[in-house]
Amino acid sequence: MKKIIILVLIAAAAYWGYRTYDFRSGAGVFDSQGNPAVLLFTFEGCGEPCAAVAADLRNRGLEFEEVSVATDEGRARIGKFGVQTVPLTVIGARQVVGNDLPAIESALAEAKGMDVLSPAVQQVMQNHFDKNGRPRVVVYGTTTCPYCKRMRAHLEERSVPYEFVDASGMGDGRSAFDVLRGRGYPLVFVGFRRIDGDDEAKVDLAVKELL
Repeated sequence: MKKIIILVLIAAAAYWGYRTYDFRSGAGVFDSQGNPAVLLFTFEGCGEPCAAVAADLRNRGLEFEEVSVATDEGRARIGKFGVQTVPLTVIGARQVVGNDLPAIESALAEAKGMDVLSPAVQQVMQNHFDKNGRPRVVVYGTTTCPYCKRMRAHLEERSVPYEFVDASGMGDGRSAFDVLRGRGYPLVFVGFRRIDGDDEAKVDLAVKELL
């Protein structure tokens, strides 16, 4: 009975767990050479959210290990990451909870480079790096968005150089925003690292770690 209750809770968490928690952690997955590996925790009752993540990884031609949390071993392994919600995708030292495919794409690119991206996304991502390959801060938004203005002011107060891309209208900025599957403003990138919304703390952390 206890196991049934646990499985029901996990399934419910999978259904509602669309918000992404993307963070650095002491726990991670790496191959024998120390390169980032990919580990996906799923559960049969998870349904479409888990299936979508697994399909996305397969479509990219990536090798990954899929672990069901319906087993004692699977629950023990996911417990090491301090998370009980599936799908959980662990990519090197980063974790993405839920089926947020753009966030998973960002984490994959940061861990494995441009090759995991489609040609269209690669073309946009090239603007997120300088000519020497160093990450740049790029803010996608509109000139009338109050959250965008606040994010830009936050970066300027900290003397962080950035490029603002106007994603309104039907120009190149909007095309790039759509290729990146933007969902709202602002959308901030520090190199490959994606931050949706005006989460200043996440932006500060990305700047600290990557610039």
